[in-house]
Amino acid sequence: MDTATTPRSKKKITFELLKYTFFSALTVYLVWAFVRSVDWPKVIQALGQANYWWVGLSMLAGWLAILVRAQRWRIIIEPLNYRPSLKNTYDAVMLTYLANFALPRLGEIVRCGALRKTEKIPFDSLLGTVVLERGFDLLCILAFVVLVIFLRLETFGVFIYDRIWQPLASSAGSNVGQWLMAVMIGVAGVVLIIVFRKKILKIGWIQKIVKLFLGLGKGLKAGFRLKKKNQFFAYTLLIWFLYLMQSFTIMKAMPDTNGLLMADALFLMVVGALGWVVPVQGGLGAFHFIVSTALVAIYLLPAGTADAFAIISHESQAVMMIFFGLISLIAISLKFKVQGSKP
Repeated sequence: MDTATTPRSKKKITFELLKYTFFSALTVYLVWAFVRSVDWPKVIQALGQANYWWVGLSMLAGWLAILVRAQRWRIIIEPLNYRPSLKNTYDAVMLTYLANFALPRLGEIVRCGALRKTEKIPFDSLLGTVVLERGFDLLCILAFVVLVIFLRLETFGVFIYDRIWQPLASSAGSNVGQWLMAVMIGVAGVVLIIVFRKKILKIGWIQKIVKLFLGLGKGLKAGFRLKKKNQFFAYTLLIWFLYLMQSFTIMKAMPDTNGLLMADALFLMVVGALGWVVPVQGGLGAFHFIVSTALVAIYLLPAGTADAFAIISHESQAVMMIFFGLISLIAISLKFKVQGSKP
């Protein structure tokens, strides 16, 4: 049999390589930009003053949040008429965080693939449940943004308006022509798709995309048919409470942030969440920059202390994710080996 790589597979490999190279370069740049701006003697001094018992509690809160997230995902999957074990679901979710240190957003694909292999659940349906889960988490983040603005309008509101909203608004206002052109092109594209839809649907790769979206739709519909809605919302509240405790305990670990209040922990949780979702490996560089900037701009902390807070906050969670992620990877690999299937 001819096992030579086809032109299509070569293009796919090239695209994936370019994507990986781009995100890796972006990560390296962000880390380099952060590292070169750090006053390391002051950062090391601040790290030496930290209480690492609180850091340990923060890592525990982060791990428990992942465990609860796995249990919540089981509830979302149940309407698909599958009941995956908590162990397999937890291992799959844990791989999400490990894989994201290799390539941003790769984790969502990896966890669906892992659970497909261990529980024989269709991949596209699992992807639909993940889309639902992430969409709900995004709504939660937006709700928390509104809440922190309401709690500290005089500080958080001004920061968000001056540093985020105003630059975005001025950028959009200065590019009205480009926006109109983009809308016109989009409308024209939709019209062409409607007119030539029968011919378009005969194309092989289009059929694959349609099949994928149908599977996504099945997963989303299953999510909206949740039989255990109360448990879903209870687990969601517990996840975000644990994230809040993760932020609060790190705040308590640093002498200069020890006196801050729970509202401040909520704000730092939201800022940190925004840092983690930036599409770079494990939030590296982006998390540090966003959190450090917020601490200096709002709380007027010395740059060295703010940088130390960002480092200890991110790296403690990164160590936890990589450690338990590797354990889950080994567990799944051993399970595949026993079953005689390939990972």
